[in-house]
Amino acid sequence: MERQGTAAAVLLLLCLLVPSVRADPAPPLLTAGISPQTRLLVVAPHPDDGTLGAGGLIQRVLRLGGAVQVVFMTSGDGFAQGVALAQHLQHPEAQDYRAYGLLRQAEAQRALATLGVDAKEVRFLGFPDGGLCPLWSTYHANNGRHYRSPFTREDRPLFTNVVLPNARYTGADLTHALTWVLRHFRPTLVVTVHPLDRHPDHCATYHFVSEAVQALHRDDVALHPALLTFLIHWGGWWPMVSQERTAAQLHLPQDFPEPESTWLQLSLAPEEVETKRQALGQYHSQMLVMGQYLLSFGRTNELFAVASPAMQHRSLQMPCCSTAHQ
Repeated sequence: MERQGTAAAVLLLLCLLVPSVRADPAPPLLTAGISPQTRLLVVAPHPDDGTLGAGGLIQRVLRLGGAVQVVFMTSGDGFAQGVALAQHLQHPEAQDYRAYGLLRQAEAQRALATLGVDAKEVRFLGFPDGGLCPLWSTYHANNGRHYRSPFTREDRPLFTNVVLPNARYTGADLTHALTWVLRHFRPTLVVTVHPLDRHPDHCATYHFVSEAVQALHRDDVALHPALLTFLIHWGGWWPMVSQERTAAQLHLPQDFPEPESTWLQLSLAPEEVETKRQALGQYHSQMLVMGQYLLSFGRTNELFAVASPAMQHRSLQMPCCSTAHQ
């Protein structure tokens, strides 16, 4: 049963996306993979990441009749520079960070509405911005110890974000929350950030998502969604090409350890590119800090890597999530 599920997942990937090295026209099979049965779950570390990495894929699935749900691990409330610029504060306090998180949630809702996602299909788990790697490495077990955000001073998701009652800032509770979302939405395809992404919250997000997908499959062998990843941060990589950026393709950093030929490419129609750029423009607080960076992801394509055990093993050697569970 598991082998058949894996084969079906690979077939779905081939149907959804065209490998980035293909130069010849795609055969008909590759254009028919997204259907009303496609259920896409995008799991993003922060409120803008899902649009950056998969804004085009979200539109495509919805346009062809599939279902989309977007889940945010954090509300992006621990970004000190962003809080200072958005609220004109030199020394933000806990309530300022919490208010900033609510602002970023509202921006994400507007951005996803621009892409066509219904508000009821957007979830904010409310776990700590800047704290996902400690949850993965140090505060994973429910052993009486839990993490407290140095920004919001919270030690648990806020009431409006709670998926599971009595959740605390532990890795186990975050995995349980993700597993609950997976079990209730029942996706056929999960998309999240690549485990080699150099933002600590991003690489940790991959590990939590992978752990939740595995837990889901243990509970119900019929649920085995395919898992794809996208890249946002890699050192000084900035995928910008001046004024022609919307007409250019997105490429991986030249020093990225995985060859681009092993990734999958989704080519976007001009209207999909324009809608994605409009959605990115809804993140007003982030445009103040890194507007050109956000807009540089408004390309004619999106790139995705198929998750693999080798990918996960290599990422565990990175400093942000290398400590064993305690």
